[in-house]
Amino acid sequence: MAEKSSKTLGKRNRQVANFISILLVLVLGSVFILETRQAGGTINDGFAGLIILLTLVILIAMIRNAINYYKLAFNVPFILLIFYTSLMMFSHWNSSYYFVVCLALCAISCIYSGFYRSVTYIIVQNLVIGFLIFRGAPLLGHDATLIAVLVTWGINIVAEIILLFLTRAATISLNEALEHQNSFRDLLSTTENYVAMVDSRNEVVYASKALSMLSDIEEPALVQGRPLIDLFPGRSLKLYAGNMLKEKDSYAEDWEFSLQGQKRYFKAVSHSLPGGSGGTLISLYDMTHLAERDEIAVMKDSMQIGLFFMDRNFVIQDHYSRYLEVMLSENDLFGKLFTDIISKSVTPNELEAIKDYFGMVMERSYDQEMLDDINPLNELHYVNARTGEKKVFQCAFATVERDRGEVFLLVTVYDITTRVELAQRLAEEETKRQEEMQSVFELIQVEPDVFSDFTEDMEYEFGNIDKVLKTHSLTTHEALVKVYQSVHAIKSNAVILGLSIFGGKVHNLESRIKKLREMEGEVPFSDMLNLAMDIEKISEERETFKVIIGKLQSYSRGSSKETGGERQNVKVMIESLAKTASRAAADIEKKIRFSSSEVEPEAIDKGPRRVMKEILMQLIRNSVVHGIESPAERKAKGKNETGIIKLSIKLVNNQIQMKLTDDGRGLDYKKISKKALASKLIKKEDAGNKDVLLKAIFAPGFSTADDAEGMHAGRGIGLNLVRDRVKEVNGAIKLRSETDKGIVFFVTIPVAGQKPAK
Repeated sequence: MAEKSSKTLGKRNRQVANFISILLVLVLGSVFILETRQAGGTINDGFAGLIILLTLVILIAMIRNAINYYKLAFNVPFILLIFYTSLMMFSHWNSSYYFVVCLALCAISCIYSGFYRSVTYIIVQNLVIGFLIFRGAPLLGHDATLIAVLVTWGINIVAEIILLFLTRAATISLNEALEHQNSFRDLLSTTENYVAMVDSRNEVVYASKALSMLSDIEEPALVQGRPLIDLFPGRSLKLYAGNMLKEKDSYAEDWEFSLQGQKRYFKAVSHSLPGGSGGTLISLYDMTHLAERDEIAVMKDSMQIGLFFMDRNFVIQDHYSRYLEVMLSENDLFGKLFTDIISKSVTPNELEAIKDYFGMVMERSYDQEMLDDINPLNELHYVNARTGEKKVFQCAFATVERDRGEVFLLVTVYDITTRVELAQRLAEEETKRQEEMQSVFELIQVEPDVFSDFTEDMEYEFGNIDKVLKTHSLTTHEALVKVYQSVHAIKSNAVILGLSIFGGKVHNLESRIKKLREMEGEVPFSDMLNLAMDIEKISEERETFKVIIGKLQSYSRGSSKETGGERQNVKVMIESLAKTASRAAADIEKKIRFSSSEVEPEAIDKGPRRVMKEILMQLIRNSVVHGIESPAERKAKGKNETGIIKLSIKLVNNQIQMKLTDDGRGLDYKKISKKALASKLIKKEDAGNKDVLLKAIFAPGFSTADDAEGMHAGRGIGLNLVRDRVKEVNGAIKLRSETDKGIVFFVTIPVAGQKPAK
């Protein structure tokens, strides 16, 4: 009703303002004509009438078409200001009442009740006045001095500000008065408290619905005029009410009684109303829930678990155990959403599933044992959104129905962080023990000389990684390529020896490097730092290998290094290459025969053994994975099911010449072209240029593997590693391919101190 009255008053104000505005056009126009003639000036009646008529048309159209009426507080007085200013200019300022008219226009603006629009209008109006004074317009008449004009202007500004704030204060007071007419009744109809106003005879003037319901009367208006004491059922309540009415001017007591078999607690207060009316305000506050909470507070707050009630909207209620704040590292949990508190600890999909689970528990239509089995918070890995603190909780849920039939969830939270951490440590120790046992088993099957060769190469690669990471002249992506190559080389050696645990860890590290290398833009420093730490962890496993080998050697009876050192190097290298072929072939179910009958020991002895081994290992793996077909495919082509890889190493004129051939499918130039175009390694016009395509296969990250990346292929770093290692020793690499007949790699490396081959 108050809102309706306020709207009616606002409409009335606008109507008054509209009427005055239109009337003011006619008055100002008439005064203008009268003053001009009295001053002896000339006036064009037709022109003046046209301006008056035009202003009226604009004003009426503006008022009738207004949608947002508050805008009229600026628009209407502004049009009137322009209208009157124009008249004065045309009559050469024959009037001395310009400031009075401006003040009147300000009053019209205020009547429209658009405070901020009125403020804007006053600012614009005074800017116009300032401009006119600057141009020398005689606002107070032709005989007025500048000082008089400025003083009058200042008085006008103060008057407008006073008028503005008086109007605002009056509007606020009026609205409050209108709202006050029905506020008390609105309060009584909506409050859940037991409130009444009684007169001097202790009869009810007003009563809240809650109090009238106490006497089983649903409509509060029906209890008006009845004695207050009649509203209270039962002897105990009537006695309490009688004592209150005896001291009703200033009464404050706690009531404890039974109502419908339930123990209740009220706090009763009464106050005399001012004004000498003899009326008294009676207020009864239901403290039952607070009393119940106080009774169990000591018990639940002493428990080292989290307890709280949650409603259907996941809101935490006020009666929760204080230890819950310690567990969650959050204060003032009342009113917060439990789902918001755990939102940072679960994924959005998991959070939706949790909400659905809460709904199932609330419905109480499912078997409790089934609900316990599917509890998504049986192990919640909690992360505090503010502090980042991590804990593990176990949550249990039960439904509780309150006195009005509303169902709440009683949530019990247990901190199982220590238990879970202990279980994780035990699992990690068990995993570590299993890995050590498997590593021992794997190392037993590796010949000491071959393993020594592996550790020597691994030491070199880790040293190379360390140098790359400390080199500031390389860009991050250049450094990642070099680190990628070294890690790939370490993995290749580990896989060859059958060190699956170590090889798997290096494989995962290789995957991380690949993702970083493929990132667009600069790689974050934090990612590079984490990568360096992961590399350091892998590097530390070298010491584990040394300990295991030391134990194994302590049980061995002899040494395998009885043969000559130089010839041993040849044996170890050839055996490693043979293992490369057999291991890769076995893992991808291919049949391979590796032949190395044309190997000159002197060529290996005089050459860079580590680089030669690394180059040949990558080329052999490439032949096994990409070159040699599967047994079924070879049989369909009329080939023997077993593919052949031949290796020859010769020393010719101080040049080490390595030749590796296979009888596989050869290079698929169409596939290479398609992949190179997709990777933007070549231009479209070079798609058929074999020389350009051969360069592309040596680019970092290039691979034609269709299957997912595995331990032996799909990384796109093998041939890139070959290219860079050949460059390191000033060598050269060439290849020749023929479809379904195989591929031949020619690698030439100059003996140390010699010029590179041409």
